[in-house]
Amino acid sequence: MVKSYKSHSFINGLKFSCSNAIKQNKIKLILTLALVLVAIFTGVFVAIKSNNSHSLGQLQEISLGDFYSGVAASSSAFFSRTISLLVNVVLIALLSFSVFLFPIAEVLFVYRGYLFGLNFTLIFIMYGMGSIITAIVVILPCQLLTLGVLILGYIILQRLNANCKKFGGSESNRFLFVLLMFLLVVLINLLETLLLFMLNGKVILVI
Repeated sequence: MVKSYKSHSFINGLKFSCSNAIKQNKIKLILTLALVLVAIFTGVFVAIKSNNSHSLGQLQEISLGDFYSGVAASSSAFFSRTISLLVNVVLIALLSFSVFLFPIAEVLFVYRGYLFGLNFTLIFIMYGMGSIITAIVVILPCQLLTLGVLILGYIILQRLNANCKKFGGSESNRFLFVLLMFLLVVLINLLETLLLFMLNGKVILVI
């Protein structure tokens, strides 16, 4: 009963903290989404305008040969992406401790948005309309969901940290929220991997 009460209390507190954080940080959230949207379209523009596919691969710090090697649905690729997501979540958690680190967090989100636009467009450049199902049905929603979870997670964590400094609070609750955020992006990653396996997908965004 005690554990059940604590779990219920944590969930209710989390719901309140999330809705409260979003309401109090509407300007930050709108600014972040606007910058990410610009970054996505910038990535699309760069991919379309560039005549050198090799240089596009270098911008992602991976070779196009590896990017289109057909191992997206493998277990090794899944764990590689999971490690990348873990690094992103840890960075977001650290950057949320101070409002002065907000610009650095924005750079992270903008960079991910840029790579998304770049890579998503590359899929069509390299594979044509034959990749439309994989790109639109699998990659587009999964990657946007992942980016959304990271952005909202940062906004909420920043508010939780500010409230803890001001009113005091439990460190365990913040740790559980970070853990929950990580589990959510891993679940999205798992879903994306399974869908790519079912569709025999040969492309994915490794960010």
